[in-house]
Amino acid sequence: MINLSTNSGSMVDEAVDDLVILLDDQGTPVGTSARLAVHTSTTPLHRAFSCYLFDHRGRVLITRRALTKVTWPGVWTNACCGHPRPEEDDRDAIRRRAFEELGIEIQDPRPVLPDFRYRAVDAGGIVENEICPVYVARTDGGELNPDPDEVMDWAWVEWEALGAAVTATPQVFSPWSVLQVEQLADRPRGLTPTSAQCCPVDLTGFLAAVEDELVEQLGGLDARWHPDAQPVGLDVLPDDLPAMLSAHLIGKGKRFRATMVWWGFLAGGGSAANGQQMAQAVRAAAALELLHLFGLIHDDVMDESQIRRGLPAAHIAASRHHEDAGVLGSSSVFGNNIAILLGDLAHMLADQIMAEAPRPMRDVWYQLCTELMVGQRADLTGAAAGRRDRDHATHVARLKSGRYTIDRPLQLGAMAADANDTVLDLLARYADHAGAAFALRDDLLGVWGDPKVTGKPASDDLVEGKATMVLSLASDVLEGSEADLLGRVGSERFGQREASHLAKALERAGVRNRMEELISAEHDRAVAFLGPPLEETCIAGLTVAAGQIAWRNR
Repeated sequence: MINLSTNSGSMVDEAVDDLVILLDDQGTPVGTSARLAVHTSTTPLHRAFSCYLFDHRGRVLITRRALTKVTWPGVWTNACCGHPRPEEDDRDAIRRRAFEELGIEIQDPRPVLPDFRYRAVDAGGIVENEICPVYVARTDGGELNPDPDEVMDWAWVEWEALGAAVTATPQVFSPWSVLQVEQLADRPRGLTPTSAQCCPVDLTGFLAAVEDELVEQLGGLDARWHPDAQPVGLDVLPDDLPAMLSAHLIGKGKRFRATMVWWGFLAGGGSAANGQQMAQAVRAAAALELLHLFGLIHDDVMDESQIRRGLPAAHIAASRHHEDAGVLGSSSVFGNNIAILLGDLAHMLADQIMAEAPRPMRDVWYQLCTELMVGQRADLTGAAAGRRDRDHATHVARLKSGRYTIDRPLQLGAMAADANDTVLDLLARYADHAGAAFALRDDLLGVWGDPKVTGKPASDDLVEGKATMVLSLASDVLEGSEADLLGRVGSERFGQREASHLAKALERAGVRNRMEELISAEHDRAVAFLGPPLEETCIAGLTVAAGQIAWRNR
């Protein structure tokens, strides 16, 4: 890539780390230029972005450009705009720019107009000429602290009010925001904030009850454990297995499965006032969280993962304790063995909880456990065989992610409330697509996720050669040396360095954008099934949940 920056004075010093990407008419990068020098009366086509920010009430932020701005001073516009730097992902650039302009951290930026392009001329003759993908993002609160050199005023408004104002007085808004709002007018789902704005307070109470149940179950396990556990060799581990389970579970995780149990419970007509039904739902949710922990611990052993939830994986932590103690045997074998026992203990405790559930719920539980094992087996054999076909990737994702994260938890919650077949069928249709969105997001984060957010290394799925939708799509588009690199995925000749190169090649080839399109489509299909006989509160909650599932960042 040619660097078209000049060497004139302080402007270059400031722009060394602030280059914009120049494009040809087809949108292909052809060079870079210093941001402060690129905007003139003959501005070349370059890469940019726009972001619309929503708060927890569903309002959109509009800002008024400072009067000191060189172009379009004093006009109202969207939350923030900017330019991604070379090798910088749009989402990272948006987070950076939002903090620089507004002094706020944002969540879940996702594209809604990925191909937006415009050209506009300011009153002073300066030209904006940009391919400018449009994103939406959210914030769950926090004070705005705008840079006065960028923003002179701001307001949170309803989306409909913004649309009406742009239509009535387009001259007071930036030209790009006028075009963007017009194009986004028929995409209300894409602009729905993915926060708990519609969720009743009872969800918080339900999750607190699940946490209490987990604490009680682990306390009971600890009481049963110690009369029979002899202190032989316990100097190798600072904590015994029940305490290790507690450290990996209590206060950890997103509680997606427990949340799905709650919405299934409400959809089935359940009420917190019905103590017996509520207890069944709480216990089912606790069992699911324990089963999930079992899956994570064993997954980390199979995948040789180093980090989980921002901490050393269980087998890594146990291995390090073995090394520190200077005892006999292989530290890695010891760590794997302890992790296997730890996962088995979590599974045992989950089964014990569900053993007291009504027979129909137990049948679903054992079907869920079977599906998880079938999916894991297919994941392992598919990676070993180098499977890249779409059907296999979809099969693994449905069983390993969709079924046990969305479908079965909803079903268990609904069954705890004695739901009828109509509700169960509706939830199954919703879950089929919401689960697919969850699995696709998992695949995307496995390649491009931020380790600081996901709590696990990026590109692990590529190194392990997992049969994901990302690799299936890659097989369709990569050619030449990049296809050769893809062919080495999962082999001894493919490590983190190669994974990083391949991740960039996949993004250049449009695989990441294609994944986002697939996720959006599955989200929309899921939400389309929501309606009667579900009550409005439940419809709203499941709609929010679909957004949280589809556009999460961890």
